Amino acid sequence: MHPLTLSLSERRALEKQIHETKDTKVLKRAQALLWLTEGMTVSEIAKRLAVTRQTIYGWISFYRSQGNKSFITRLRGRPKSGRPARKSALVLQEIDTLLQQSPKQYGYRHVDWTVPLLQQTIKDQRHIDVSTKTIRRCLKQRHYVWKRPRYTLARESPTWAQEKGGLKKDSRPIQDLSSSLWMKPF
Repeated sequence: MHPLTLSLSERRALEKQIHETKDTKVLKRAQALLWLTEGMTVSEIAKRLAVTRQTIYGWISFYRSQGNKSFITRLRGRPKSGRPARKSALVLQEIDTLLQQSPKQYGYRHVDWTVPLLQQTIKDQRHIDVSTKTIRRCLKQRHYVWKRPRYTLARESPTWAQEKGGLKKDSRPIQDLSSSLWMKPF
């Protein structure tokens, strides 16, 4: 006797999840449930998915007990408890205000914000020690992408073409025995 029986619509939904999901937890659970209905033992499935037998039994009992909830909720499993993020909300607020301004307004001699600069400013302004990892996570959450600044000259030199070997308007060639030079007339 199998520990689980599925309807035809549930089997189709599981097969669809296997092909479409990008979440490995959902994929493993869907595969395990399908393999159970195909006659594989819990030990074989546990070995194949590199989990314990108790994990498989936990997935089965959760899937059965949550019959009134949506299919995907039953596959995702129980919400995990954990310590809630305390600093992320503050960092997100600070990042939003800081990135609208230049670091020069805060007394820095930088053109663009960097993660260490944001970290120092948040520490100075809000007296909160925040790791660079938290700042990077918050920047990613706000869809900010860091690119290396590209420095260019403010304006082109008036003698640029001459320096590169081009001919300027009032220039004429002067031949020398050692080399050829381009010079402006006096």
